[in-house]
Amino acid sequence: MIEMSAVVAAHHLVNFPDWPTGPYSDGDVVLSGRMSREDVGTALASIAQYNNHQQVEQDGPSMLRVLLEAEKIIMSGGLLVRDTRTGVVIEPGCCQGIEDWRDWCGVLDGVHPWLGHSPDPKIEFGDGVVRVWPDDGKTDGPACEVPLAELPVHLAVVRQDLLGFLDLVRGQAPYGMGEELAERLDEHFRISAPL
Repeated sequence: MIEMSAVVAAHHLVNFPDWPTGPYSDGDVVLSGRMSREDVGTALASIAQYNNHQQVEQDGPSMLRVLLEAEKIIMSGGLLVRDTRTGVVIEPGCCQGIEDWRDWCGVLDGVHPWLGHSPDPKIEFGDGVVRVWPDDGKTDGPACEVPLAELPVHLAVVRQDLLGFLDLVRGQAPYGMGEELAERLDEHFRISAPL
């Protein structure tokens, strides 16, 4: 069975005491409406730190304000694909961003989405499926085989999860910035627009 999840990388989150965050030192946070308060805090802190480039004070209000004023919000992450039968996991690679999650829609038209590098996932189109290997240099093992007919359903689930994340941001973001932050994340991560 194939599962797809939107994730943000939390491995760069360091010394962030301004609001509750989870114990993420080297991993991804799955975005959904089922996140704990600490997970929401971790995701927001990660997005804020990633977009601040250490150019403003490291207090929470200043960091979140940068998100409200940024010309473009980006975030290391993307879609994580897992085949529960084979155990194969395709993680977003370096330079992949959650803002690019909709690129997977192009697969339906035979377009290869950017999945990052280091490792370099490989995509191959077959008869009614797209096969994805975690690393282009290691295609002798199993791949995630995503039936093309099921891809719209998987992407719709990802979109619903992201909408749920936005709802949590509205209600849980600190400093009274929830509504504005949700609006900005929706705009830059292209969440609420129809697929």
